[in-house]
Amino acid sequence: MAPNRNNLAAVVITLIGAIICRAEFQVNTHTTNKQENPAIAMDGAGNFVVVWNSYLQDGGSNGIFGQRFEPDCSPLGEEIQINTTSSGNQKEPSVAMDMDSNFVIVWQGPGLVGEDKEDIFARRFDSNGLPVGSEFHVNTNTNDKQLCPRAAMNNGDSFVIVWESVNVPEEGKKAICGQLYDSNGLRIGTEFVVNDGPSDGRYPDAAMDAEGNFAVVWMEDKSSNSIMGRLYNADGSAKAGPFEVSTIRFSSVTQPSISMSREGAFVVVWDGDPKLAGLDDIHARMFDPNETAIGEQFIVNTTIEGPQQNPQVAMNNRRQFIVVWDSKIDPDINEREIFAQRYDNTGEAIGDEFQVNTYIEADQKRPSVAMGEGRNFVTAWQSYGHDGSGYGVFARMGQMVGSADFNGDGLVNFSDYCILADEWFKIGEPLAADLIEDNKINERDLAEFCYQWLSAGR
Repeated sequence: MAPNRNNLAAVVITLIGAIICRAEFQVNTHTTNKQENPAIAMDGAGNFVVVWNSYLQDGGSNGIFGQRFEPDCSPLGEEIQINTTSSGNQKEPSVAMDMDSNFVIVWQGPGLVGEDKEDIFARRFDSNGLPVGSEFHVNTNTNDKQLCPRAAMNNGDSFVIVWESVNVPEEGKKAICGQLYDSNGLRIGTEFVVNDGPSDGRYPDAAMDAEGNFAVVWMEDKSSNSIMGRLYNADGSAKAGPFEVSTIRFSSVTQPSISMSREGAFVVVWDGDPKLAGLDDIHARMFDPNETAIGEQFIVNTTIEGPQQNPQVAMNNRRQFIVVWDSKIDPDINEREIFAQRYDNTGEAIGDEFQVNTYIEADQKRPSVAMGEGRNFVTAWQSYGHDGSGYGVFARMGQMVGSADFNGDGLVNFSDYCILADEWFKIGEPLAADLIEDNKINERDLAEFCYQWLSAGR
């Protein structure tokens, strides 16, 4: 019997979409001047949104813009302007998305009470990408500069925003502050200070579990820096005092990144070196939901020449995670590339470190990464000259692990298991059943195969 033409067409379209999605693609459609500082978030179905600041596009200085995408990387609608106040410099955007595709975007902009001040602003959007009201002012303390905001959201559309506040709680200090919101965008409690003690807190990040419990991490700025963290209940009350994430001090300035699974396990990444920023490596440490460390901190990168910096991390609900960063391999050329490393839920590397960007002319930096419920992740970064004018925002889809549908019939079943069994303990290339991409078939591939077989159709 001849194949059904409609079925063949559907298969061809699916394959083309998969090929396109694996390729590097341009996020911004407005290309004049520069588009910088991308941030990305993904829902449970694989839809995602990328936000960035764009120079002169909104008629002011920098404005905040975004683009939504379907799981196959097709744009959902057109590029949208996020900020409604266009005067002054809007920058440093961050985005958080729930499982149903509702999202909130935060950024820093000109202060409401003085030209030399900066404040934190946010705007909510529904699952169709439509704004839920106008932008709103986040911080209640407006005495000085509020910087580097980050947002995290739970499955019920509640969210927390954290930022760095200058001259809080006293003159000359820098504190990490936060504000919790319910699903209607209403404040829960008042603005709170996260870090205790005399040292400055800088560059915060936050992550939230499905129930709304959240964690905040930051760099504690002193003569020998460290990464700190603190856990909070869903009502905004602190579970305990701050705890130390890093165990090895470092001399450089870093912006830590945190990501959390549905039940509250989390991983933190940062860059640093005990002696010199030019020797920075990427460090990571895993924790269970009770802030108990799962082992010591470890180095992510295997490339050790040149500084490895600006790491970001994304974790799925299986506690698998991926770390991305920018790498300056040649010390004599001021150009960077984007690298990544995948990990399983025990912290064991999945495959080798790999380069994300395929366009290698000029400078690639400031990556951001997001992961949903499936096997896919998306990395976004800024690339110089790639869109024809200054920096542009580009992205690429990748897979945490391969598909267990080895024979390509759309199912994971016993026939696929037979292929895996036939290749058991073989070493070499190509290996059809190498789900972990480590050039061998063993118990790690079997465990992943069983998960995909048992979860098929859910």
